[in-house]
Amino acid sequence: FALPSNSCPSAPLLQDAVEQHFEHGTMIWIKGKWAEWVSEGNWVLVLYDDDLANPKWEAYPDEWQTGDPDHDPTLAPPSDLYQPVRGFGLVWRENPNVRDRLGWAVDEETSYDTVIQHTQMFKYNSVYVRALDGNVWHLLAERSGWEKILVED
Repeated sequence: FALPSNSCPSAPLLQDAVEQHFEHGTMIWIKGKWAEWVSEGNWVLVLYDDDLANPKWEAYPDEWQTGDPDHDPTLAPPSDLYQPVRGFGLVWRENPNVRDRLGWAVDEETSYDTVIQHTQMFKYNSVYVRALDGNVWHLLAERSGWEKILVED
């Protein structure tokens, strides 16, 4: 991705991903380590599209494992909405703030191949993730914001 700053980008990293859209944001599952400053394992990125100031996005380790409950049968979504499942569902159910800020899912999760890059600074790094629709999620430093960069054909 072309970076808008003068900082050197990391090498592009091709990863498996899943994206799901919510009433007030998006969740993105990334397979594997996606930056030097995160621990090993799979990750769930939560992008909030609401009026609260901070954080505007968060990263959670995906702790869901095969055999764990994939949803909560006591939570019934309104008509035409969905309860997130598996890793998304675990983050959504275990973190009331995430659930309250995102609301219900408006579609089912969709898997795709993504590319991830980030700036290479001592701190205050930005992260770039190819979105399901081919555009780019730009996650700003310190979880202060995000934007979707439209990619022209």
